[in-house]
Amino acid sequence: MREREEHAFIRIEKALKAKKIPAAVLLCGTEEYLVHHYAETLINTFTNKASQALDLVTLDRDTVTFNSIVENLETMPLMSERKIVYLPDFFDSKGKMPKAFEGKEEAEKLAEYIDALADGGTEGGMLLLMTAARQTDQRNDSAVRRNAVFKAFASAGTFDFDTLDDAQLRGFIEKRFRSCGKQYRPGIVSLIVREGGYGNKNIDYGLFNLENDLRKIIAHSGSNPEILPEDVSSVLTVNPENNIFAMIDAISKNRKDEAFRLLHNLLTDGSSEFQLLAMITKQLELMLTTCELRESGLNLPAIQKEMKRADKVHEFRTQKALETGSRFGRTELKRILASAYEVEPNIKTGLMPGPLALEYFIAGI
Repeated sequence: MREREEHAFIRIEKALKAKKIPAAVLLCGTEEYLVHHYAETLINTFTNKASQALDLVTLDRDTVTFNSIVENLETMPLMSERKIVYLPDFFDSKGKMPKAFEGKEEAEKLAEYIDALADGGTEGGMLLLMTAARQTDQRNDSAVRRNAVFKAFASAGTFDFDTLDDAQLRGFIEKRFRSCGKQYRPGIVSLIVREGGYGNKNIDYGLFNLENDLRKIIAHSGSNPEILPEDVSSVLTVNPENNIFAMIDAISKNRKDEAFRLLHNLLTDGSSEFQLLAMITKQLELMLTTCELRESGLNLPAIQKEMKRADKVHEFRTQKALETGSRFGRTELKRILASAYEVEPNIKTGLMPGPLALEYFIAGI
């Protein structure tokens, strides 16, 4: 069995500890928080704050050129361990490089220069540090990874930060609590994982959002040494997707009164019928997919791995989708999903008002 690849944050921590950070580093990936965190960590590790104004050069996308990179990088540091040339978002969110490198010749020159830096290993007093913005379009992401400059970093130092798995996410939360001297019970961490939005591919919620929520939770706890459930429930970001899941879960347990209450709360909070319907459909599709994978003979870890690979679905959400979906069964899920697909045309043609159409859909499950 092939050993699971280490997460990029583990690899970069090992490299920092062993003092084996190469002369050219690219930080990229889904988890922007870690990209920013380790860019700051590398800068603070290798530059002296007293001389940072001279030993750290941050180049702007609009004005950077190949020559400006080389000229700034190949001057000796004043008081720091390394001279750093930093290019944040060298690849922007649309996969584009700065204008100076749109031509093939300049891009190839930079790729060759990065290769030469890689040949120098981890010795020397320079560090070319680049980051790539998170690519929300898979086609842009594929184009970036085919780019000659991106490929050049593969032989140098690419740290690609994917989303954290369940154990890593729990470790992140626990570390934040410990750093503030807060005590907590395992159930508190589970509550945050369950009720937060991390790993939900349908919403934009990453470690930046989680970090902000943890700060609020810690602040809410005040002088109390322990984080309590009410601290979490009082300040944790509540998102409609969680209530959609809770609504479907209630239906699977034959608690339709609770499902109708959750639906009315969502409508009262300002979510449109079409937004709710889209979220309901996506949740049902996820449940059906996990059930089909189970029926194909895969166990839960294999299903979680496949869902993360194919759709970036967090392990916890895959597990919950499979648990709820199994109460319905594959045949019933297909029927429910077919009914969900009929709701939108019923609203758009005026056959039913939006809220009534959703109520009628729930009543028919």
